[in-house]
Amino acid sequence: MATAAPASVEGFNCTTNRTYPCQVYTLYRAGFAGVPLNLAAIGDLFAVSRFMVAHANNLSTTAALANGQPLLVPLQCGCPSRYPSSYASMQYQIGSGDTYWIVSTTKLQNLTQY
Repeated sequence: MATAAPASVEGFNCTTNRTYPCQVYTLYRAGFAGVPLNLAAIGDLFAVSRFMVAHANNLSTTAALANGQPLLVPLQCGCPSRYPSSYASMQYQIGSGDTYWIVSTTKLQNLTQY
């Protein structure tokens, strides 16, 4: 009986044999937390173009999205010297009523830690 090779435990840690910046994807579900159900709004949330989101998901840029539809969002990761793990930098414009809890757990769907 053959056994599977053990899974890599390296994860997304910064190492000297990786090339940075690197291309990564995050899974985002459309239509939650008041983010409009269109590629432009989702692209704006992650500071990428709607064309990049559409291409990653084999969609047209005007595609109608379903509430909760999973989308791959392309991001660029980096590895700053002061952190042991890689990261994807992004900016978010705080809106009226936003708290860090709401942004991190709802709008960014727990892609960051509170």
